[in-house]
Amino acid sequence: MERGRRVVTGPAAPHVRPLFHHDGSPAAQAHLEQLVAAAQADPGRELATFRARPTAGFLTALVLPFVLVAVLAAVIAPDPAIAVVPLAIGLGAAAIFVVAGALDRIRVHERALVLGFRGQTAIPLETIDPRRVYVSRALFLTRNVAAPAGATRGTAGPMVVVNGWQRSMLSANVAGAPDPGRSVFGWYLLGARNRRDFLAALEQAMLGQGLTAATGLAQDVLAHRAITPTWSVAHPPLVAPRSTTDPPLGVGPRSRP
Repeated sequence: MERGRRVVTGPAAPHVRPLFHHDGSPAAQAHLEQLVAAAQADPGRELATFRARPTAGFLTALVLPFVLVAVLAAVIAPDPAIAVVPLAIGLGAAAIFVVAGALDRIRVHERALVLGFRGQTAIPLETIDPRRVYVSRALFLTRNVAAPAGATRGTAGPMVVVNGWQRSMLSANVAGAPDPGRSVFGWYLLGARNRRDFLAALEQAMLGQGLTAATGLAQDVLAHRAITPTWSVAHPPLVAPRSTTDPPLGVGPRSRP
């Protein structure tokens, strides 16, 4: 018998767990509160970080009108120095968006999706439904997806739409977007510039927690769940609504919504 040989093995496979399903019972609510408290207290190791920086196109569209006003003022104003005022306003507004985007982080942790500069919001991975994840662009998105102002990260460009646990927030749904009503789940609009990397990180984090219903999430979302909002609110809705007791759908063959 061979002695003194050390066998090194990899980490144990995670225990397979289901996505959280709220059946409306007090026990389910208590379980949800435990998940939320645990995620906020210890979301686990940070796996990837993304920032909702504004796109060059958005900044150009923001600053250009002020530049045109500045040029016009320099030509026709009695004092050409007055042209500095609109130019300063435009550049100042752009700087605010750039700084806010650099500070506002979207972080994928082992047990939660953490949002905000100081990680004010931690969404337990068990509450995220892979079938209710979409890719889109910011233009007209809030007209079609009801999300509170505090659940939006980013103002322009590529976005990822995620549904998961959401604490009560002041709703900014003034555009008539479809809303299932009061629910413990809600929508997050995340301006992750590299959507493919974000989706891959989210999928790996969920699989790392044994949430096998997320298998293939990144590929499925990119292939089947790209939504294109328009000024007119879409009917039926572009995203699948989720009331408190609606079950999670998981990754599957159906592509809409």
